[in-house]
Amino acid sequence: MHWADKIAEDLVKRRPEREVFHCASGISPSGPVHVGNLRDIVTIWFVGKCLKDRGKQVVLFHSWDDYDRLRKVPIGVPESYREFIGKPLSYVPDPLGRYESYAARHEHEFEASLQELGIALQFRYQTKMYESGVYREGIIAAVRARKTIYDILADYRTQGGSQEEREKYFPVTVYCEGCIKDTTEIMPVDASEIVFSYSCSSCKYRGTIDLNRSTNVKLPWKIDWAMRWRHEGVDFEPGGKDHATAGGSYEVSSRIAREVFAYEPPIFQPYEFIGLKGLTGKMSGSSGQLLTPHDVLKIYQPEVLLWIFARTPPTRAFDLLVDDQIQRLYEEFDRACSQSSTLPDEQRALQLSTFPGKKLHPVSFRQLVSFSGIAQGNGRALEMIFSRIGTPFSEEQFKERLKKAENWLVLYAPDQRVGLLSRRNDEYFRTLPSHEQAWVLELYRWLKVSKFGVDEATEKVYAIPKKPEMTEKELVSAQRRFFQIVYNLLFGKDRGPRLGTFLAAVPLEQYVDLLNFTDSVREPLPAG
Repeated sequence: MHWADKIAEDLVKRRPEREVFHCASGISPSGPVHVGNLRDIVTIWFVGKCLKDRGKQVVLFHSWDDYDRLRKVPIGVPESYREFIGKPLSYVPDPLGRYESYAARHEHEFEASLQELGIALQFRYQTKMYESGVYREGIIAAVRARKTIYDILADYRTQGGSQEEREKYFPVTVYCEGCIKDTTEIMPVDASEIVFSYSCSSCKYRGTIDLNRSTNVKLPWKIDWAMRWRHEGVDFEPGGKDHATAGGSYEVSSRIAREVFAYEPPIFQPYEFIGLKGLTGKMSGSSGQLLTPHDVLKIYQPEVLLWIFARTPPTRAFDLLVDDQIQRLYEEFDRACSQSSTLPDEQRALQLSTFPGKKLHPVSFRQLVSFSGIAQGNGRALEMIFSRIGTPFSEEQFKERLKKAENWLVLYAPDQRVGLLSRRNDEYFRTLPSHEQAWVLELYRWLKVSKFGVDEATEKVYAIPKKPEMTEKELVSAQRRFFQIVYNLLFGKDRGPRLGTFLAAVPLEQYVDLLNFTDSVREPLPAG
């Protein structure tokens, strides 16, 4: 059974009376939302599909924690933004002035990527939620149970707590009405604990809070999480594995949910983190070393990206490939799509990842990478190339994937983009010893007189450097050297596309003169 089906099955077993399941995710838009955070979303998306397959109704929603404070000046943001530290992210201006806030910039980009992935969710913006007053009841409930909350939190502190701290503890943060920062201190409160005063250390403002009316009050994270579970009726929520550790956020919030809000916490699915293969360093918003879903969708078709997540259980880490291995990954995806004998959980991963009604075409990503530089954006020329190698695809069929391949070359592998030289590379050819020049002459003469396809061309280029007395190791070395020579004569580079495929795919007249050195080759003397 696929991992998402297992989670759905477990949800139904644990809550058999439930007809509508609420699945939640949440992220703080404190910076660009990296692709690792996508695991939060796709987990509820896949589980939601599996619940629907079991006849259940599903509400999927994502919370933007944009009422969180700005903690530090983000990477790439002017140092002058230090003045906004302590304000809600939704009150920090967009550095480029395009969006209504710093938070909105990152929310909009991420939501656009979800739309491209075909993922439809309800969005909750926590600034609007808090300021609308819908959490008022939950905030008052937390205040009235403040000592219980203190005791729960103290249980997970190394040094425990003290009676004096317990008496003073008040589980709310106040955003100052003067400067909208959380640099506030709550004055001693009266017996009702509903109306109290506060002072701000930033702007010296002094104000009064009435929890029955004020909307500039926020619960701290672990209390906020528990309160929202009850408010939204959450049944299932995934989260990073750090939340699931002993004494971590989920355990603490679960106790608060039960003991303060009388709510059974949702089933929690921890997930491992995602790495990047092809970039150096750990993916991190604070360091600026990251890729957003928007970045990744420049090189991945939506179905392929979803499939990577669908085939990997949340409990397993994986690397998202942006290096050469992306070509192999596309091949694996195409193979999975074409094989009806794929294992059931692999079939399910494809089913969860693909869009109903959209036909996918297994155009080789590797060949698009190889030939895009030759075609130079000419779709008709690429159609001809594919036709010549026996895989006739129309421009409409390869257009989407071609764009991903071209983006990958530009962004991550510019050295692999090849284009035919404009003139014969005489300087390079003259550096070759006579036996290597003879290889080139043999290839040229064969090309001029032969009718060939991919198989014939591949067989020939592997045979040219071969001698009966060679060991296997010597043969491999000679073949590798021959390919390097031909690539340099065609492209001016040591590497290039699969040589036999290239020779058969590209019209002969486009490249054969680059290999014509019959007027200057030094043929080796006969033996003896």
